[in-house]
Amino acid sequence: MKKLLLLSLICGSVAFGSTTKKVALMMSNRSNEFFSILENSFVKEANTLGYQVDVYDAANDATNQPSQVEDAIVKGSAAIIMNPLNKDATEGVLNDAVSMDIPVITVDTTVEGVDLLAQIATDNEDGGKFAAQWVVKKSNLKPSDLAGLIHMRGIDGHTAHISRYKGFKDYLASPEAGKEWNDLEKSDKYIELTGDFAQDVAQNVFEAKLSALDSNGKYIVYCENDVMAIGVIGAIMNDNRFNLKNFTIIGFDGSVEGKKLVDEGKMAITVVQDFNLIGKKAAIVMNNYLKDGKSPESAQMPIEVIMYPASENPRLK
Repeated sequence: MKKLLLLSLICGSVAFGSTTKKVALMMSNRSNEFFSILENSFVKEANTLGYQVDVYDAANDATNQPSQVEDAIVKGSAAIIMNPLNKDATEGVLNDAVSMDIPVITVDTTVEGVDLLAQIATDNEDGGKFAAQWVVKKSNLKPSDLAGLIHMRGIDGHTAHISRYKGFKDYLASPEAGKEWNDLEKSDKYIELTGDFAQDVAQNVFEAKLSALDSNGKYIVYCENDVMAIGVIGAIMNDNRFNLKNFTIIGFDGSVEGKKLVDEGKMAITVVQDFNLIGKKAAIVMNNYLKDGKSPESAQMPIEVIMYPASENPRLK
């Protein structure tokens, strides 16, 4: 019996030594279509590579993420993969993880002040620039044609908003865009509204603004995500004073619904991110480090954005 018991303990020890490693995936908002794609892609690849994944949901509240990181550390996570809501809200606790040799990878958005293993994301700033290039080069509209350009902002402080905002505004103010667009960007014809990346908020804010708009005027509406674009379209269609054809609406993310609206002619374009690739890439980078100690050559690993429909891409000559 003693020999059998000893053999059992040895076998148990071997089995424990080969137990699947646990890693933590921290999503900003699991109900978001794109983050669901990213999550599923990461989990599928990580499971294939032999990892158990604990998924956390911040439910679009940046204050939830520090305690979630603490929980992952306590549970012995071998790595933390985070889709952060705020560029600096988790700096302190992520540095605690790094000091314990827990590698940290950010996906889609990133943080500052942390020695990250990798930042895997679409270049949101480039995506914003992409949208502005389309306005200038492909929309067939001149500033003099417009009653206004309406910019639907995301959540203040959110890294995706900061980048998508900057890329769009910077290009319109650039020498390449030209003096007419430069002047419009500085004028009261450039209208900024905050829709918090939410359909209902964007719809309510836009409905309130419609009373101040020219019912016969032409407008460009740049929305920092497709969800807000859907809200904007709803607001316009609910107001019989306005014709949706007078609004050139730009989305961002390439959602199923966004692409459908482009196909229906209700939205002009949507800037597309490959969330499936981001999730898979994060799992591969994590595995390379945990299995072989291999770090990527550069921490910044941008994934290219594209435009839907591709025929409207301002960079395709």
